[in-house]
Amino acid sequence: MNAYQVRHLALQILRRMVQASVMAVVIAVVYLSLYAHYRAARALEDDQLMAGFQGKVLRFIDDTVAPMEQPQQFLDGFKGTLWSMRLWGVELSDPLAAAEMVVASKTLYGPMLLSILIPVLVTLLLGRVFCSGICPGYVLFELAGKLRKLLRFAELPPGEVEFSHGNKYAFLGAGLIVAAVAGLPFFALIYPPAVISRLVHAWIFGTAFTGMLLILGIIIAVEVFVSRRWWCRTLCPGGALYGLLGAGRLLRIRLDANLCTGCRECEPVCEEGLNPVLQSYEMECDNCGVCLRHCPEKALLFTAGLPGRSRARIKKSHPPEKSSRTAMAAVILVSALLPASAAAHHILGLPHYSYKENYPQVPILEYPASTGPYDILLTSYPGRPIPGETANLAFYIKNRDSGQPYQEPIRVRILRTFTFGRSLEVLSSLEVIPYEQPHSLSATFPQEGEYIVELSLDVEGKTEVIPFLVVSGDPTATVSVVIAVVLGLAFFIIVIRAIRIKRERRQKEAETRA
Repeated sequence: MNAYQVRHLALQILRRMVQASVMAVVIAVVYLSLYAHYRAARALEDDQLMAGFQGKVLRFIDDTVAPMEQPQQFLDGFKGTLWSMRLWGVELSDPLAAAEMVVASKTLYGPMLLSILIPVLVTLLLGRVFCSGICPGYVLFELAGKLRKLLRFAELPPGEVEFSHGNKYAFLGAGLIVAAVAGLPFFALIYPPAVISRLVHAWIFGTAFTGMLLILGIIIAVEVFVSRRWWCRTLCPGGALYGLLGAGRLLRIRLDANLCTGCRECEPVCEEGLNPVLQSYEMECDNCGVCLRHCPEKALLFTAGLPGRSRARIKKSHPPEKSSRTAMAAVILVSALLPASAAAHHILGLPHYSYKENYPQVPILEYPASTGPYDILLTSYPGRPIPGETANLAFYIKNRDSGQPYQEPIRVRILRTFTFGRSLEVLSSLEVIPYEQPHSLSATFPQEGEYIVELSLDVEGKTEVIPFLVVSGDPTATVSVVIAVVLGLAFFIIVIRAIRIKRERRQKEAETRA
């Protein structure tokens, strides 16, 4: 290994360290939020609550934070997820979150736009480095690529279905149109950085995360069995937006044609499925730098400069996809002008989206929702109800326009859900009248598992039903998860086999005609 390769190996180690640091920050922010709950409720002295690994982490945080002059101010400076986060008091949001908020709400909210300033500036300078250096989904899908190698070793070659890189730009446009028409966020529910961040949040706080695991499981299954790096290459709306923003980046990989021997060793290692010799300067490149480490002739190198410079040193070029940028600009403009009102334009993952530190109980869990003019908050104490013991549920319902609480009776029903089979009713529809502000009741969740707390209320003359997912105990649902994974894998294997058979049939037909 020569000095050139050693230097770029060190660059890859640095990239891995950044990726690990990002996940450490996400986990630390969630633990700080959990600590804030315990601190506000004076529950740090409760030996039962502070038992186990989580208790040790909270005690360590307490030993660090409590001696500070203004501990609450410090805690308020760390909130949220990779979708929208506050670090050391600085608000940071994914540009995709801002784009979706703008088209969904038809408004330009200044603080949100300011929160994307740093990510946008970094992208303008360095390109899609969020994808290759920060996104936890990128790491997860790289590991999925390693599983493909294991399948080949086991003589079970995975599918090699290819999709167009342009699909993700169409998906970005379609998702923004959906957000504009429905007035609701869409990408926040499926975007891997947001999903993984919320998954960490749910794991530490002990809430439900089956749906999030299902989303990631489907993406990984497609990437392992059908198409390598399918999500990042051909479907990721965030990658599409970062690509558009970073098309004119200053830092890019270029080729010294005088050194290149055409060995093509850089092609199979490109995570984005590009030909680095011809396409490393295009907006699809995420500047990961892996191809540099595998170039034996030192022909690939990072350079800083405006687009178009040193073009003479490139053997062959494909012009940047101007049509994609023009089309996306048109889609965003049309989405912003569509005449639809936003039913709810909060951004999932904002620093304030799920928990209140000033509530005098812990762990108190909050489930937000909205319908018509009403904002609804279901609180549960304890946050994860103990099977067979009484839990206190309260609904805070307020008219967002007038600020007045909802004073009419509501009805509540509780169902136990299963991965397969029908739900089981454990609490029949019960009328609940307001006491002071909240509608509160006591309920018992008989067994460990996932439950739906179903709220019914009158909204502008119509009955609206809103489901809230609540987890009781610490269910493993091992059998259900195994069955679901086996069925999912079997489905994808069948699809791959069918694609291969059809491909071979077409090849034989072509040979016969020839």
